[in-house]
Amino acid sequence: MAKFLVLSLLRTHFNGDIVVFRNSTAPLFMVARAGVREVYVQTEHPTDEIFWDYAQSWKFRIRHHLDVTGYDKVFFLDADCLALRSINPLLEGDWDLGVYPEPGSRAGTRFYNCFIHEEEAAGLKHEGINGGTVAVRASRYREVMEAWERIHFGPSARPRYFADQAALTRLVIDTPLRKRMFARPDLTTPFAFDPRAEVYFGSRLVHLAGTVHFDVKLRFIFGLYLNTFFFDRQATLMQIMEV
Repeated sequence: MAKFLVLSLLRTHFNGDIVVFRNSTAPLFMVARAGVREVYVQTEHPTDEIFWDYAQSWKFRIRHHLDVTGYDKVFFLDADCLALRSINPLLEGDWDLGVYPEPGSRAGTRFYNCFIHEEEAAGLKHEGINGGTVAVRASRYREVMEAWERIHFGPSARPRYFADQAALTRLVIDTPLRKRMFARPDLTTPFAFDPRAEVYFGSRLVHLAGTVHFDVKLRFIFGLYLNTFFFDRQATLMQIMEV
Protein backbone atom coordinates (compact mmCIF):
# COMPACT_ATOMS: atom_id res chain seq x y z
CA MET A 1 0.00 0.00 0.00
CA ALA A 2 2.85 2.39 0.78
CA LYS A 3 4.23 1.83 -2.71
CA PHE A 4 0.86 2.69 -4.28
CA LEU A 5 0.70 5.83 -2.12
CA VAL A 6 4.15 7.04 -3.16
CA LEU A 7 3.52 6.32 -6.84
CA SER A 8 0.21 8.18 -6.66
CA LEU A 9 1.91 11.23 -5.12
CA LEU A 10 4.49 11.21 -7.90
CA ARG A 11 1.88 10.80 -10.64
CA THR A 12 -0.16 13.70 -9.26
CA HIS A 13 2.93 15.95 -9.15
CA PHE A 14 3.31 16.49 -5.42
CA ASN A 15 5.72 19.42 -5.10
CA GLY A 16 7.33 18.38 -1.82
CA ASP A 17 9.76 15.71 -0.73
CA ILE A 18 8.47 12.24 0.16
CA VAL A 19 9.98 10.34 3.08
CA VAL A 20 8.96 6.72 3.62
CA PHE A 21 9.53 5.18 7.04
CA ARG A 22 9.74 1.41 7.01
CA ASN A 23 10.80 -1.30 9.44
CA SER A 24 11.50 -3.87 6.74
CA THR A 25 15.08 -4.27 5.56
CA ALA A 26 13.94 -4.59 1.93
CA PRO A 27 13.55 -1.23 0.18
CA LEU A 28 10.18 -0.12 -1.11
CA PHE A 29 11.72 0.70 -4.49
CA MET A 30 14.63 -1.21 -6.02
CA VAL A 31 15.25 1.79 -8.31
CA ALA A 32 15.48 5.13 -6.54
CA ARG A 33 12.84 7.76 -7.36
CA ALA A 34 13.73 11.45 -7.46
CA GLY A 35 12.23 13.23 -4.47
CA VAL A 36 11.68 10.02 -2.54
CA ARG A 37 13.79 8.98 0.43
CA GLU A 38 13.39 5.79 2.44
CA VAL A 39 14.33 5.65 6.12
CA TYR A 40 14.78 2.30 7.81
CA VAL A 41 13.68 2.30 11.45
CA GLN A 42 14.55 -0.70 13.58
CA THR A 43 11.58 -1.49 15.77
CA GLU A 44 11.33 -3.81 18.73
CA HIS A 45 8.61 -5.97 20.18
CA PRO A 46 6.54 -3.92 22.62
CA THR A 47 6.95 -4.76 26.28
CA ASP A 48 4.72 -2.67 28.52
CA GLU A 49 2.59 -1.42 25.62
CA ILE A 50 0.06 -3.34 23.62
CA PHE A 51 1.13 -3.83 20.02
CA TRP A 52 -1.40 -1.37 18.60
CA ASP A 53 -0.19 1.40 20.90
CA TYR A 54 3.42 0.65 20.03
CA ALA A 55 2.87 0.59 16.27
CA GLN A 56 0.67 3.68 16.17
CA SER A 57 3.03 5.66 18.40
CA TRP A 58 5.56 5.83 15.54
CA LYS A 59 3.40 8.56 14.04
CA PHE A 60 4.96 11.00 16.48
CA ARG A 61 8.13 9.09 17.29
CA ILE A 62 9.44 9.48 13.75
CA ARG A 63 10.18 13.14 14.52
CA HIS A 64 13.53 11.89 15.84
CA HIS A 65 14.37 10.66 12.32
CA LEU A 66 13.13 13.67 10.37
CA ASP A 67 14.82 17.03 9.89
CA VAL A 68 12.16 19.55 8.84
CA THR A 69 14.50 22.53 8.62
CA GLY A 70 13.68 24.67 5.58
CA TYR A 71 10.23 23.19 4.99
CA ASP A 72 6.87 24.91 5.26
CA LYS A 73 4.59 22.02 6.23
CA VAL A 74 4.90 18.34 7.15
CA PHE A 75 2.07 15.98 6.14
CA PHE A 76 1.90 12.55 7.78
CA LEU A 77 -0.11 9.97 5.82
CA ASP A 78 -0.95 6.43 6.81
CA ALA A 79 0.14 3.88 4.22
CA ASP A 80 -3.50 3.12 3.35
CA CYS A 81 -3.92 6.48 1.59
CA LEU A 82 -3.93 7.19 -2.13
CA ALA A 83 -3.67 10.51 -3.98
CA LEU A 84 -6.14 10.75 -6.87
CA ARG A 85 -5.30 14.38 -7.65
CA SER A 86 -2.65 16.81 -6.48
CA ILE A 87 -2.64 17.23 -2.71
CA ASN A 88 -0.62 20.44 -2.97
CA PRO A 89 -3.73 22.61 -2.30
CA LEU A 90 -4.27 20.76 0.99
CA LEU A 91 -1.06 22.29 2.31
CA GLU A 92 -1.72 25.86 1.21
CA GLY A 93 -2.83 28.56 3.60
CA ASP A 94 -1.83 30.19 6.86
CA TRP A 95 -2.51 27.58 9.54
CA ASP A 96 -0.54 25.41 11.97
CA LEU A 97 -2.35 22.08 12.27
CA GLY A 98 -4.37 20.24 9.63
CA VAL A 99 -6.55 17.30 10.70
CA TYR A 100 -9.52 15.25 9.52
CA PRO A 101 -12.59 15.31 11.78
CA GLU A 102 -14.61 12.17 11.08
CA PRO A 103 -18.01 13.37 9.79
CA GLY A 104 -20.85 13.01 12.27
CA SER A 105 -18.62 11.49 14.96
CA ARG A 106 -18.42 12.68 18.57
CA ALA A 107 -15.16 13.07 20.46
CA GLY A 108 -16.82 11.68 23.56
CA THR A 109 -17.40 8.24 22.05
CA ARG A 110 -15.16 5.19 22.38
CA PHE A 111 -12.95 5.63 19.31
CA TYR A 112 -11.67 8.99 20.59
CA ASN A 113 -12.44 9.36 24.29
CA CYS A 114 -9.90 7.55 26.45
CA PHE A 115 -8.38 10.93 27.42
CA ILE A 116 -11.77 12.59 27.95
CA HIS A 117 -13.53 12.31 31.30
CA GLU A 118 -17.13 11.13 31.29
CA GLU A 119 -18.43 14.44 32.62
CA GLU A 120 -16.73 16.38 29.82
CA ALA A 121 -17.76 13.87 27.16
CA ALA A 122 -21.46 14.26 27.95
CA GLY A 123 -21.57 17.85 26.71
CA LEU A 124 -18.74 17.77 24.18
CA LYS A 125 -19.84 18.60 20.65
CA HIS A 126 -16.40 18.33 19.04
CA GLU A 127 -16.00 15.68 16.32
CA GLY A 128 -13.47 12.88 16.76
CA ILE A 129 -10.15 13.29 14.91
CA ASN A 130 -8.74 10.58 12.67
CA GLY A 131 -5.11 9.80 13.47
CA GLY A 132 -4.00 8.82 9.95
CA THR A 133 -3.73 12.17 8.16
CA VAL A 134 -2.04 14.97 10.09
CA ALA A 135 -0.40 18.08 8.66
CA VAL A 136 1.70 20.48 10.76
CA ARG A 137 3.52 23.72 10.07
CA ALA A 138 7.19 22.73 10.08
CA SER A 139 8.13 25.37 12.67
CA ARG A 140 5.57 23.78 15.03
CA TYR A 141 6.21 20.16 14.06
CA ARG A 142 8.38 19.09 16.99
CA GLU A 143 6.18 20.93 19.47
CA VAL A 144 3.01 19.24 18.20
CA MET A 145 4.56 15.77 18.03
CA GLU A 146 5.89 16.12 21.58
CA ALA A 147 2.47 17.18 22.83
CA TRP A 148 0.84 14.25 21.01
CA GLU A 149 3.30 11.82 22.59
CA ARG A 150 2.88 13.34 26.06
CA ILE A 151 -0.88 12.87 25.93
CA HIS A 152 -0.61 9.40 24.38
CA PHE A 153 1.63 8.04 27.13
CA GLY A 154 0.03 10.06 29.90
CA PRO A 155 -2.80 9.06 32.25
CA SER A 156 -6.05 8.10 30.56
CA ALA A 157 -9.53 8.82 31.86
CA ARG A 158 -10.81 5.49 30.52
CA PRO A 159 -9.31 2.16 29.40
CA ARG A 160 -6.89 2.76 26.54
CA TYR A 161 -8.50 2.26 23.14
CA PHE A 162 -7.31 3.78 19.85
CA ALA A 163 -4.96 5.78 22.06
CA ASP A 164 -3.08 7.56 19.26
CA GLN A 165 -6.33 8.84 17.75
CA ALA A 166 -7.78 9.69 21.15
CA ALA A 167 -4.61 11.59 22.07
CA LEU A 168 -4.76 13.58 18.83
CA THR A 169 -8.42 14.37 19.48
CA ARG A 170 -7.51 15.64 22.95
CA LEU A 171 -4.70 17.73 21.48
CA VAL A 172 -6.96 19.30 18.84
CA ILE A 173 -9.62 20.15 21.42
CA ASP A 174 -7.10 21.85 23.71
CA THR A 175 -4.62 23.49 21.33
CA PRO A 176 -4.69 27.24 20.59
CA LEU A 177 -2.97 26.57 17.25
CA ARG A 178 -4.71 27.66 14.06
CA LYS A 179 -6.42 24.63 12.55
CA ARG A 180 -7.30 23.48 9.04
CA MET A 181 -10.06 20.87 8.96
CA PHE A 182 -9.80 18.51 6.00
CA ALA A 183 -13.12 17.43 4.51
CA ARG A 184 -14.67 16.16 1.30
CA PRO A 185 -14.01 16.63 -1.55
CA ASP A 186 -10.36 17.12 -0.56
CA LEU A 187 -10.24 13.99 1.60
CA THR A 188 -12.64 11.04 1.61
CA THR A 189 -12.86 7.70 3.41
CA PRO A 190 -14.50 5.07 1.14
CA PHE A 191 -14.67 2.38 3.86
CA ALA A 192 -16.11 4.67 6.50
CA PHE A 193 -18.00 7.85 5.63
CA ASP A 194 -17.87 8.07 1.82
CA PRO A 195 -18.88 4.69 0.33
CA ARG A 196 -20.32 6.12 -2.90
CA ALA A 197 -17.89 5.96 -5.82
CA GLU A 198 -19.05 9.27 -7.28
CA VAL A 199 -17.95 10.93 -4.03
CA TYR A 200 -14.48 9.45 -3.53
CA PHE A 201 -13.67 9.46 -7.27
CA GLY A 202 -13.82 13.25 -7.09
CA SER A 203 -11.52 13.67 -4.08
CA ARG A 204 -7.86 14.59 -3.93
CA LEU A 205 -6.93 12.04 -1.29
CA VAL A 206 -8.59 8.86 -0.08
CA HIS A 207 -7.87 7.18 3.24
CA LEU A 208 -8.98 3.59 3.70
CA ALA A 209 -9.79 3.92 7.39
CA GLY A 210 -12.81 1.87 8.37
CA THR A 211 -11.53 -1.69 8.05
CA VAL A 212 -8.52 -3.49 9.50
CA HIS A 213 -8.48 -6.24 6.86
CA PHE A 214 -5.26 -5.83 4.91
CA ASP A 215 -6.31 -7.95 1.92
CA VAL A 216 -9.49 -5.90 1.49
CA LYS A 217 -7.56 -2.64 1.61
CA LEU A 218 -4.88 -3.89 -0.76
CA ARG A 219 -7.39 -5.11 -3.36
CA PHE A 220 -9.29 -1.84 -3.15
CA ILE A 221 -6.21 0.38 -3.42
CA PHE A 222 -4.90 -1.71 -6.33
CA GLY A 223 -8.15 -1.27 -8.23
CA LEU A 224 -8.45 2.43 -7.41
CA TYR A 225 -4.87 3.08 -8.50
CA LEU A 226 -5.39 1.39 -11.88
CA ASN A 227 -8.78 3.03 -12.31
CA THR A 228 -7.32 6.48 -11.61
CA PHE A 229 -4.15 6.38 -13.65
CA PHE A 230 -4.76 3.79 -16.40
CA PHE A 231 -8.47 4.00 -17.19
CA ASP A 232 -9.62 4.95 -20.67
CA ARG A 233 -12.99 4.43 -22.33
CA GLN A 234 -11.52 2.17 -25.00
CA ALA A 235 -10.12 -0.17 -22.32
CA THR A 236 -6.72 -0.18 -24.04
CA LEU A 237 -5.05 -1.92 -21.13
CA MET A 238 -7.54 -4.78 -21.33
CA GLN A 239 -6.94 -5.08 -25.08
CA ILE A 240 -3.18 -5.34 -24.45
CA MET A 241 -3.71 -7.99 -21.74
CA GLU A 242 -5.77 -10.09 -24.13
CA VAL A 243 -2.86 -10.43 -26.57
